[in-house]
Amino acid sequence: MARILFIYPPISKKERYSSDIGNSGGRQIPLGIYYLAGYMLSKGYEVQVIDAEAENLTAEEIVQRVGVFKPNFIGIGSTTVAFHRALEVAHEIKAKFSLPIILGGPHITSNYQHAMSYPVFDYGVYGEGEITMHELCEALLSNAALHNIQGVIYREEGQPVKNEPRPFIEDLDTLPFPAYELIPDINKYTPAPSAYKTLPVRSLITSRGCPGQCTFCDKNIFGSKYRRRSAKNIFDEIILLRDQYGVKEIDFVDDTFLVDKKRVYELFALLDEANIKLDWSCRARIRDLHDDEFVAFIKKNGCWKILLGIESGDDQILKEIRKNTTVEAIRHSVLACRKHKIKTAGFFIIGHPSETTETIEKTIKFALSLPLDDVVATINTPIPGSVQYRNAKNYGTLDETDWSQFNYWRPVFVPHGLTKEILLQKHKELYRRFYMRPCILMRYALSLFGKGGIKRIITLIKSALFLVKT
Repeated sequence: MARILFIYPPISKKERYSSDIGNSGGRQIPLGIYYLAGYMLSKGYEVQVIDAEAENLTAEEIVQRVGVFKPNFIGIGSTTVAFHRALEVAHEIKAKFSLPIILGGPHITSNYQHAMSYPVFDYGVYGEGEITMHELCEALLSNAALHNIQGVIYREEGQPVKNEPRPFIEDLDTLPFPAYELIPDINKYTPAPSAYKTLPVRSLITSRGCPGQCTFCDKNIFGSKYRRRSAKNIFDEIILLRDQYGVKEIDFVDDTFLVDKKRVYELFALLDEANIKLDWSCRARIRDLHDDEFVAFIKKNGCWKILLGIESGDDQILKEIRKNTTVEAIRHSVLACRKHKIKTAGFFIIGHPSETTETIEKTIKFALSLPLDDVVATINTPIPGSVQYRNAKNYGTLDETDWSQFNYWRPVFVPHGLTKEILLQKHKELYRRFYMRPCILMRYALSLFGKGGIKRIITLIKSALFLVKT
């Protein structure tokens, strides 16, 4: 039986967020890696997964585990911000073992020439990885040619060769569930202090591909076509999580969970028929909350919080970044949620192309004017594969000297007319002005007496350093 070891690199919260605000973030199961693991298990492979971030492992400790498991293949998944850690782990493994190392994930998908410039990565899998990973491993085991395997990057005479892309998986129900059984301690994964109502809570992905056209997004892995799992398939995974892991709340982490209203109605009809009641949260587009009857339905069926991609309080910038919404529409959707007592968190971005201090101030004031319960503000980062990355130098300066800084919390892109110092100042200012209001402070104080209050106190004290430091 062939063995494959999947590794999620050991990036710390400090590296990921570049500030103390990372202490308020939760830790989610890296579902992408566990989907790959589940698929390879279904094909008869022996599989292990090392989430080095969750276990706080060093590269040396990872190497020790490689020696114990003795895999035929190493698979490393990496985002752009974690690439330096993926590279460190690959170097340590290569120093001890002559194992083929396969790199996958967002960074190689969007920037394969940079990723494959490092010889420690023998092969690359770009795009949607399950079928490609299996076909690549099978070919390597049988010494077959690689040039016909879609989605693979390999080398000829030292130079990377990128095969044609693999078509997206149309029927997502054919994929096994993530290999939860391979998680050593599922309790290592905890939500952010304001991101749950009932513990334990687990993340669940019900679709791939986003129909939105936002210029700051990299959609190279899953594409723009919205592909959905069936309501029955989602229901079955919820039953698994409830029965085997005691899950009482679901966080639907799709980019746009509410796009297909018919599927939402079908899913909760199945849950209602089984007499299952769960609290849940999700991410949604502004336009998906314009139907008051639908908002009332999801509230009745357990939705307690929705995360909304607002991004800016300036209509012209919303148009330029292709959000396909307006300030007025955003306000309408947030008020609709408030009417039905669904909490809302707004995502905002500071430093869009053509941003000015005036438009940033409009965004801050807009955030304060909305009845939001939470905000998440990031600094605009043109990720490789996005429209903004291709056009960044037309609108400002982009520093690509250190990929570890591409974490949405450091200003690697500075629009013309602004400075790094202004972006950092305004980023922190949005948080301060939102959270230091008496109404917000009182709400958080009261939440400490609810379920999970002790955990909230610890994480909030740590993250508060971000607001008080100059």
